[in-house]
Amino acid sequence: MTNQPIVIDDSYTGQVSPDSAPQRRTVEGAVITKMSVGPMDNNTYLVVCSATGKSLLIDAANEAEKIIALIEQEAPVFDSIVTTHQHGDHWLALQDVHAATKVPTAA
Repeated sequence: MTNQPIVIDDSYTGQVSPDSAPQRRTVEGAVITKMSVGPMDNNTYLVVCSATGKSLLIDAANEAEKIIALIEQEAPVFDSIVTTHQHGDHWLALQDVHAATKVPTAA
């Protein structure tokens, strides 16, 4: 969807904001990218298995185009979307992200 690559910060602090770059953290078995989206500064997480490349998104909170661009760039085998709970600010982009990716969703 986007021609501009998303610049990801590899010096993970856990502090992200809508104006900052997403941050990437590597742990045993996975790479986790945390990104802030929307005016409520919600977090969305992309978790990628280091061995298989299978990945899932946690909370398609807002800014679908930004989330889809992250998935396209960082998720070799995008597999599912998980919504943590029913508050609207955690699923505002869910319909659009699901439509673009066609992967299963879970809550």
